[in-house]
Formats: sequence, C-alpha cells, structure tokens
Amino acid sequence: MLIANPIYDSVFKFLMEDLRIAKRFLSLLTGEDILTLEIKPQEKTATSRKHLLTVYRLDFSAVIKTETGEEKKVLIELQKGKQPIDVLRFRRYLGENYSKPDEVNGISQSLPIITIYILGFPLSVKYALLKVNRVYHDLLNGEIITQKDAFIEKLTHDCYIVQIPFLPGKAQNKVEKILSVFNQQWIFSPKQPWLLRYPQDISQTEDEDLKKILERLSFAAQSEEVQAQIVIEEEIDNSIDEVLRVKDELILKKEAELAEERKQKKNANKKMRC
Repeated sequence: MLIANPIYDSVFKFLMEDLRIAKRFLSLLTGEDILTLEIKPQEKTATSRKHLLTVYRLDFSAVIKTETGEEKKVLIELQKGKQPIDVLRFRRYLGENYSKPDEVNGISQSLPIITIYILGFPLSVKYALLKVNRVYHDLLNGEIITQKDAFIEKLTHDCYIVQIPFLPGKAQNKVEKILSVFNQQWIFSPKQPWLLRYPQDISQTEDEDLKKILERLSFAAQSEEVQAQIVIEEEIDNSIDEVLRVKDELILKKEAELAEERKQKKNANKKMRC
C-alpha cells in the first residue's frame, strides 16, 4: 500500500496532529504512562526563492503517571532531522524550551523536559532506538540514588533517539512495528521519495496502533494540501543543499589557493638559499 513518507516535516506534522496517534506513539516510544496530552505547535517561518512556508516543531504538554503512582506534568519536545547540520537547530530549540515557564495549577513554573529526536542520518552508535537517561550517583561511595529531586529534574532531561537508517526490515516487537513507517527502504521511486510502498496492507494489519497510523499516512498520500507542502519543503531542502555545496566549493578553492601560496613561498626560499 502507498503511504506518505513521515520523514517529511509536512507529513510528520499531519500524522502527529491526531492526538490519539500522538499519545500512543509517544507512550510506546518513551515507555511512559501518558494520561493526557496537549499539542503546543511552535511555528517557524522558512522561505525559499518562490514560497513562504510555515513549518512546525512539535512540543507536547503531557501529564504522566510515574512508577510511584505520582502524576507529573512534563514537556515533551519532538524534533526530526534529515541531516547532521540539524543539531544546531535542536540545541536552539532546547534552549528556548528551558527558558519558557509553563502553568501548573495556575502557577507559572519550569517543567521537566523529555526530548525525542527522529534522525534520517546515522550516528556512530549503530542502534535504531536509544535512550539516554540520567542516573544519580553518590560520587563518594559510588552508590546509585533512586530518589529524584525537582530542582535536578528541571535542569537535566532524558533523551530518546530514533535512527531511521538502522530500523530493521522486519519488525520484531511493538515499537519496531510503529517505527517501521519511517523505514526509507520502502521509498516508492527516486522521483517520488515522499511516497512509501509499505509492505503490508491495512486489512492485513492486526496491530490497532499501526493500523491507525497507516490509515492516517494513506490519507496524507492522497491529500493535495499535504502534497503541495511537500513540494515547497523539497524546494527549500534543495536550496539549502545548493548553499552548502557552494560553501564547500569555496572552502576547497581557498584551501587550494593557500596550498599554492605555501608551495610558491617554499620555492622562493629555496632560490634564496641557492
């Protein structure tokens, strides 16, 4: 079956705007018991030569139930990147979230943050799904401390990383099934990379969460509005790639000029000694 490729911001935004899907997706990915979820879209305007495009970074305000039964409100920051240069954007957004207070029971306060990064490029750690979590250590005796402190929780954060290039071809568990819709080996054609030929039809899908995601992405594949956003997004990506290519050419040219200058100086010094 054909589905829209969620590696595209336009498609991913469309998918996650369904809060039922977003809640299950985030619960499965983080292992957290999410009781309530509220989307807090952060608009950012990007321009190309022909278009003005508003893209979204997705933040969610969630109430989760901890292992001790306590209900805690947290901010879940969800970002997606196609290339390593996106790390600069990730750092900037994270800094913005740390500086913004939220409201809990009418009181303005800083919320603990959970970050999720879905990457279209590989890191040196070759695992499809990583969790980077915090452990309290008593450095005097090496003891692990299980107690949590609100001050520390608001200054540090857990992090989840999905590396799309390392997703397996055949899903072995629930989380891998959900993430399988990001697998780029299903790309329909080089000319239509925004479409995926998913190897399983909705009628053959027993997993209800995956079925809802496939239905949403199938609808996105047929949506003229989503397709129009994808065209603009591709143009912007191509413009960025062109800028980076020109920059690399200038760097290589400058390095060649410096190498030639060093060579000429070396030859001049040899002549002087002669």
